[in-house]
Formats: sequence, C-alpha cells, structure tokens
Amino acid sequence: MSRFHPHGRYVSPEDFRDLRRFSDLTRKQAADLLAVSVRTIQNWETGGARIPWMAFRMLRILKGYTLPGKAWEGWTVHGDRLIAPNGRWYEANTLEQMEPIFGMARLWRKDYQRRNGKHLAAVVVPFPAPSHHLERGRP
Repeated sequence: MSRFHPHGRYVSPEDFRDLRRFSDLTRKQAADLLAVSVRTIQNWETGGARIPWMAFRMLRILKGYTLPGKAWEGWTVHGDRLIAPNGRWYEANTLEQMEPIFGMARLWRKDYQRRNGKHLAAVVVPFPAPSHHLERGRP
C-alpha cells in the first residue's frame, strides 16, 4: 500500500512488484512500458532505489487499474472495455457511436428551445442499473 513520505508518496517494493506480477508483466515488459531499464525495475523491486510515485501510477493507468484525474475516479479499463463505477461497460465501437447520438440530441434540444422559447426539454433520466442476466459471462 502506498503511503505518504516526507518527500512525496512512498511506494513499497512489494507493492510495485505485486502490481507488475498481477498485471502479468515481466520486468522487461514493465521497463519498456515505463521507458526505464530492466535494472531500474530490479532496483525498485529489491528496495535498492526509491520508486517514483508517478512510475507506479503510470503502470496502474497503462494496465487499466485506474484512470488519471478526479473525474475518472472509479472508472477502469479492461481489454477493450471502459468500465464505469456502476459496473456498466462500454466497448470502443459503442463509444464511437455515442458522439453522433449526443450531437443529434444537442440539435434536438436547440430546436426544441427555438420552437418553445427558453423552456428546457424534459429532465434526463439516468440509465437503469446494468441487468446481470444480460451481461452474464462478461466482466
């Protein structure tokens, strides 16, 4: 578990090694992802050098365990899926199709406001929770 350290956040060698192993990465693969040498990864994992918080954070981001920024808190990436905090998932092709739909919704809203004065259209209702029987066998 990372902790605060007088000079910034502290990442233990065990936490870094566990993250790398859980991500199914060899030291070489982790080194390539983080643009460091294999020797650096070895030093981090054996306690021979302090692990930069940003290296740990970047590995978590690159492997999909977290996304950067407060707005993405609770969101993760697994394979080609973006997983929302409520468990709903989106594949890349679905997200590509959403932009034109949102664009049309903006145009309809403008048209509605133009025709009906400044009155707003109905309040947007949130998506229902994901139905588990529809997503069986999918993360």
